[in-house]
Amino acid sequence: MAVKVSLTERISIEAGEVVVDEQRFPGRQGRLVFAYLLSAGGRPVAKDELAAALWGDEPPATSDKALSVLVSKVRALLNECGVDGSSALTSAFGCYKLTLPPDSWIDVAAADEAAAAAEKALTLGHLAAAVDNATTASRLARRIFLPGEDGHWVEENRAEQRAILARALECLAEANRLAGDVPASSRAAEELIALEPFRERGYRLLMQAQSAGGNDAEALRTYERCRALLAEELGAFPSLETESVYLDILRSRREPTDPPRITSDPVPESQPSSGRSQPPHRHRRFRIALVAALAAVLAIGAAAALALKRGEAAPIDVQPNSVVRIDSNTFQPRQVVPVGASPDFVVASGGYLWTTHWILRSSDSGASFDSDLIRDAGDRTVTRVDPRTGDAQIVGGLSPCGIAPDPSGDVWVANCLAHGSTASVVRVDAKTLAFDATWPVPNRIGYYRGLAYGGGWLWLADASGGALDYHGILRIDPNSGASKPIALPIHAGDLAWAEGYGDLWTNDFSRGSLLRIHPASGIIKRVDGVGVNPADVVVYRDDVWVADWGVPQVVRVDAVGSRAPEPVPLTSSYASSSVWTVAAGGGAIWATATQDKALWRIDPDTNETTRIPLGYSPGGVTVADDGVWVTVRGR
Repeated sequence: MAVKVSLTERISIEAGEVVVDEQRFPGRQGRLVFAYLLSAGGRPVAKDELAAALWGDEPPATSDKALSVLVSKVRALLNECGVDGSSALTSAFGCYKLTLPPDSWIDVAAADEAAAAAEKALTLGHLAAAVDNATTASRLARRIFLPGEDGHWVEENRAEQRAILARALECLAEANRLAGDVPASSRAAEELIALEPFRERGYRLLMQAQSAGGNDAEALRTYERCRALLAEELGAFPSLETESVYLDILRSRREPTDPPRITSDPVPESQPSSGRSQPPHRHRRFRIALVAALAAVLAIGAAAALALKRGEAAPIDVQPNSVVRIDSNTFQPRQVVPVGASPDFVVASGGYLWTTHWILRSSDSGASFDSDLIRDAGDRTVTRVDPRTGDAQIVGGLSPCGIAPDPSGDVWVANCLAHGSTASVVRVDAKTLAFDATWPVPNRIGYYRGLAYGGGWLWLADASGGALDYHGILRIDPNSGASKPIALPIHAGDLAWAEGYGDLWTNDFSRGSLLRIHPASGIIKRVDGVGVNPADVVVYRDDVWVADWGVPQVVRVDAVGSRAPEPVPLTSSYASSSVWTVAAGGGAIWATATQDKALWRIDPDTNETTRIPLGYSPGGVTVADDGVWVTVRGR
């Protein structure tokens, strides 16, 4: 059986229902034996080397016997996890070797793999995939390897973690800048600078992000910050690459309306006018004067722009049956696009917004949830919205329940409630709106509200509670349509994929719990006490955030540890208001409260909440490059 191993923050082994935490290991030395052998990556480790890792330069005279006892106890722990300890942890020629099953998940290895995937995606221009993988890598690499331990080998592993984090932050800064998310790019670059202050790459990425955001003066100050640090601490000058970025920013600001060049005394022809090894004093004064003048011009322009912004018309009024863009800083509506009646989910993919609609007919008013309503739920549509132009186009031929973005920029639609036809998942081309793939879903028609893409698979759940012939979710190959059921002890509803961890999360609506599913190993773990009626799920950093249909709250669940679920109340005059959907992005969690007719922002660092009134009941919410988009329904 495959296992899931953590060597950061805490050391643990999970396999099925078995969880071996730190306290179950044979003491500190048992934990170190396991961690050292696993960190060796399948390499045979000599007994002397292992003894030095445990006891330093002066191991006890009985170290061989002590190691033999520790190894036997680690083998017993592996046996508890369903892994043959004698086969996994072998001894030969004075060496020990630990090899786990090939589909096992190890957090330190997962961080490296996610960073490599981010770098590859960035090279191919797949910006969304680069951001997702880099975010996962950075989240895992920030965690401390064997906290509380020391030693040369521990520091080496921590240095490898820091190197992975640096790679991930570089990808985040570059991919977010190319995708137009300047704040996220700047945050990643600043963290990279704090991590490695003498590495110029972080300064260059920050300068480029600041310039892309129209803040050239700040970018020039970042250059000066880098130059001063190198000069004062190392007696060195910025590299040619950094100088090139600096000069590009200067050149980009030299418009015909710019102020005259400020000059000092002419430099004699016999003396070079530039040079990194020792710039002339007068050239340095010229540069500082030019930067000061440029900063003054930029400050005046920024003040004028701010004054113009303050004088603009009041924020746009929210209209019913529309999708609304909310400024993530001011919380004001900045764009409203009508999309037809009863918009539900909204996702961002391929530079577009996609909304689903559910319009009930009057004849459905008395239908039961899992019978008549499932078979005849009125008119359903999908709408594609171009946020640049405000154009909205209906995508015909679909009967959607769930919708999920594809890494390519296309979207997948769970096509159900199809009035007698077979349910299916459909891939819609973002540009042409053609149906590039249609894969039938086995068994009967169901309410497939839960749809997610992750790990190269599509994941589908039936929320109707009985339309499938099995309890669980369906794994679908997006290229061939081949499907495989994963049996669960519940009727799964909403789904969220935790990239990097390889986990799929789903809610048990009626029992107030979540299930964490690790498909690669088959591990399924239940988390109880998750609100009254847990519904929509989103994973952000190391937490799972769950909407509660029963009471106005969002519940925060530890994605990797055992911390108790933490409710975050949404204080409202509507005590019975339900939370419909949740989304993550822009450094916050966003939740829609139906009866409250509001969008809520939750600060994940403090759990502080902010209510954003809409005037109409909201449906879905998503975060795109230009802000937060939420669907609002009729009166």
